[in-house]
Amino acid sequence: MTIRKTSSQIKKEILDFLFEGPKGINEIANKVGSNWPTTNSYLEKLKEDGAVNEILSTDKMKVYRRTDDPVYYSIPFSKEIRTKTLYILSEIEKEWKKEKGTDLSKTALQKIAVDVIKSCKLNLPILNFHYGMTTCASFDSSNQNILSMIEEPKEKLDIIKCIKEILKDKKHTGIAYQEREYQYQKYDMKFYSAKENLARLFLLHKINKDTNKDINADIQRALLDLSLNYPLKLEKFYFDFENFISNSQIALLNKKNEIQNLEIIKGTLNQLWDTLTTFTSFKDSEEFIDKDNKQLFQQIRELNLNFKEMNYKSYIEELESVAQETNPFEIKISKDNSSENIQKVILEGLENE
Repeated sequence: MTIRKTSSQIKKEILDFLFEGPKGINEIANKVGSNWPTTNSYLEKLKEDGAVNEILSTDKMKVYRRTDDPVYYSIPFSKEIRTKTLYILSEIEKEWKKEKGTDLSKTALQKIAVDVIKSCKLNLPILNFHYGMTTCASFDSSNQNILSMIEEPKEKLDIIKCIKEILKDKKHTGIAYQEREYQYQKYDMKFYSAKENLARLFLLHKINKDTNKDINADIQRALLDLSLNYPLKLEKFYFDFENFISNSQIALLNKKNEIQNLEIIKGTLNQLWDTLTTFTSFKDSEEFIDKDNKQLFQQIRELNLNFKEMNYKSYIEELESVAQETNPFEIKISKDNSSENIQKVILEGLENE
């Protein structure tokens, strides 16, 4: 005699299955032992409850994910990768709390986890993301639904031993900006260091209005440094990036709307950086995707990158308009070595207009 499942049981089965990553309706229907229309009806109810949403929807297929999916962009990693990564993050947080008696920032948690994965030589994704290297998932210890799904891996003892060793490193302070700087230095991440320095200068410009003349020169040098450390794996975006650098250098010398121009530069950099680091995070993920999920992975990647590319290109167009308003004959730059390099970048930018 077949026992009929309740509505609550079916919903839970669906959510438990979606913990393994985004799934199509047919996959979900097969998993819960139901037909397509009934499964679709339950998914619509879960969608109304805010528990799931569609990440892909075409005439031929619908793909759903949990709204609390901890994996960035709901990339379809295997269940083993998901659970092992979350286990590491969970154990680091527990161990830190036990040893230090304080909470650990999300940034610090990710930086320590990267060191654990590398030190233990675990075959888990490490992504070059917005603020440096990170795991494939975020962690929220208050989400009991996700915590209940985490399983202890067979390497449990080795992982815990690794965590204890990594936490002996006094340079792991638990403070977000210090953890970022330490990672950039430790792994020679010059492109990220240059971006961090530029962000700091933008903040100083906003605070120290009386000394902005000197800070503007520092920003110009920082932009040049960012350009010099541009990584080869981002060749796809090189033209747009150099376009941003040269037009930013020009816009900084337009004194008519200095504050407004700086905001446009900052906005453009934020949008461009978001695209670059999203691109690298997907690139770093690709080798860990199972064959059966390759197509879904490509679709999720294209969906995210296409949207972000449209955004940053509109910002670059606005920045180009600002640069075109600058009279090249009014540009005055001192003649030290770094300034000559800046001048070269600016003049090349003007020639390309």
